[in-house]
Amino acid sequence: MERAHEHDWSAFACPNPRCPAFGQRGSDNLRPHGWSRKAHGIRCLRCTVCGKSFSERAGTPLFRSRLPEAKAVPIAQHLAEGTGMRPTSRRCGVSLNRVLRFAVRAGKHAEGFHDEWVRHVQVRQVPADEAWSFVGKKR
Repeated sequence: MERAHEHDWSAFACPNPRCPAFGQRGSDNLRPHGWSRKAHGIRCLRCTVCGKSFSERAGTPLFRSRLPEAKAVPIAQHLAEGTGMRPTSRRCGVSLNRVLRFAVRAGKHAEGFHDEWVRHVQVRQVPADEAWSFVGKKR
């Protein structure tokens, strides 16, 4: 059986904005605190500084989702490559509605990430093929 100190929790950070350890990855303030979905191996963690508990999926598109990671990764890969929703559904063996819901969740997550990290970018030129796809061909 795995002990708490044997697992690396350095990729996680306390999600509580009022905590002094908020957003600090790699600190030694997180401890396992039960399971959110034990059958799927989703751990709950607790910050030892503020006492806040959270799922290890917090802050990801899979938070509060029952979609297993083994299904989510291929769906995300197909969508990132531009594969349509229906072909993605067939290739990944999930329903079309599940692909649509995950695409919305992942899109909102990516938009938030982009808005937080991409700053001060001055666009001076738009590639012609992008402009053409927007205008479209009428005849």
